Amino acid sequence: MAQASLGKTIALLLIDEIRNFLYFPLWWYSKGYIKVLKGGFGMIRDFDQTLGFSIWLKNLFVPMFGQTDFAGRVISFLLRIFQIIFKGIALLLIIILILAFFVFWLVLPLIIIYMLGISFGNLT
Repeated sequence: MAQASLGKTIALLLIDEIRNFLYFPLWWYSKGYIKVLKGGFGMIRDFDQTLGFSIWLKNLFVPMFGQTDFAGRVISFLLRIFQIIFKGIALLLIIILILAFFVFWLVLPLIIIYMLGISFGNLT
């Protein structure tokens, strides 16, 4: 009785693992990729909030510290331009890295299959 139950359990586990193995590529290129996309765009949004890039851009022509005279406006504008340039470069680098990761996510299984093919090809 116990052996029949153990045999059924092993068979069910084996079937479940085969199903997971066959479902993995479908998940990788559908639900998994959507998760990665959401996470990446969330990281970009969080990094933008951390840098305050959009706030600096929105307030480009607003004088800092209420200095409404000509010198205060010019200094505020130049300071904000300087900040926007460097924060924009940092944000652009993060966007490029995240986009590279999106591409890497799509290509990684193909690279693994290719490397396994080379590895098994060298065994013979």
